[in-house]
Amino acid sequence: MTLPKSVLLDSSVVIKWFRESEIWREASVFLRQEYLNGRLKIYVPSLLILEIANVLRYKPDLTSFQVQEALRSLYDLQIMIIDLSQEAIIKAIDLAYSWDLTIYDAAFVATALNLNIPFITADEKLIQKLSSFSQVHHLSKFETRSKSEDET
Repeated sequence: MTLPKSVLLDSSVVIKWFRESEIWREASVFLRQEYLNGRLKIYVPSLLILEIANVLRYKPDLTSFQVQEALRSLYDLQIMIIDLSQEAIIKAIDLAYSWDLTIYDAAFVATALNLNIPFITADEKLIQKLSSFSQVHHLSKFETRSKSEDET
């Protein structure tokens, strides 16, 4: 997949920035690096912050301080955090009912659709449910690119 100018990332992608043993971590780090190099704009719904904090909170190897530091580093990146508008929440509810999604997942998709940018996720079940959406892409599409970047 050609690198778009802007993307909306799922929590399943961003969590890989904090967990080294995650599958497709290289692809998620590649996207973060492209952002840091100024070649990519990253958007996330505000819900992502809570989801990341919650996932990290339940990792037994992390302390409260480490989770707080991870969230600080996420804020320090200054990625575009989008508040969920009433319009996005209404669209999320429609998507959730139409495609058998959680409201949480649908909120990410609705935000990407409202911004008219690609939504990148590592959630395979979500990808299967939304396979007809041209704006929804699996993180693995960036895996080959990240490895070829490492080889140069």
